[in-house]
Amino acid sequence: MLPNAVKLAVTASVPMECEFWMEDDGWKGACVELSVTVHGSNFEEAKKNMATALQTAVASLLRDRKIAA
Repeated sequence: MLPNAVKLAVTASVPMECEFWMEDDGWKGACVELSVTVHGSNFEEAKKNMATALQTAVASLLRDRKIAA
């Protein structure tokens, strides 16, 4: 690390294409690119669950990449 450098986590918002659809038990969502699927009792809950799941998936990918390096 460089002298006088500050190290901190920065959260970046990266748009991902996701599909959402209604089923008998609520809403489902999928992000095919990252193999992420979610469920919610309503659309807003499914969308919120997708955002959380995508954040977890991206963090996992970065962590795995760092370990492999």
